[in-house]
Amino acid sequence: MPSGPFAHVCLLVGDLDRAIEDWTKLLQILDPAQVEERIVRYDAFEGGEDRMRWATFVNPGGAEIQLMEPDPDSPLGRRLAKHGEHVHHLCFTTDDPEATSRRLAEAGLSTTGEVSSDPTMPWQRWTWVLPDSAHGTLVEVARPYVAVGGKWESASTADRA
Repeated sequence: MPSGPFAHVCLLVGDLDRAIEDWTKLLQILDPAQVEERIVRYDAFEGGEDRMRWATFVNPGGAEIQLMEPDPDSPLGRRLAKHGEHVHHLCFTTDDPEATSRRLAEAGLSTTGEVSSDPTMPWQRWTWVLPDSAHGTLVEVARPYVAVGGKWESASTADRA
């Protein structure tokens, strides 16, 4: 798990395998510790109307690099076709995304007001702060996670109690 609440930067990419190859070379020079851990990779993932493949370079000492290749016929695929490769979102973690989302909204920030979950990871929940409140950047607010055997598991203190 990243060392603090700033968990990862997610990049929207056109070719996941090529992006992994290129980012491996970058990280071998710029942050070698980040290529020592096994990459967490999901070749079939769905979120809302989006289908994608993604991979994350695990970094126990800081923020991680996540790469996401969307299905071309999904909303994210159409976004990629229109805007090219780019930063998709920044992710921060909290044990309680629901309460954090309410606090963000009460502070006057635009949020989706919805919390999503993944049936394959029932412990994981996430929500979004919209780009108009983050100066053009989508911000994910998710429960903490840790890489175990190339997959995510909960790192939430609530799940370890």
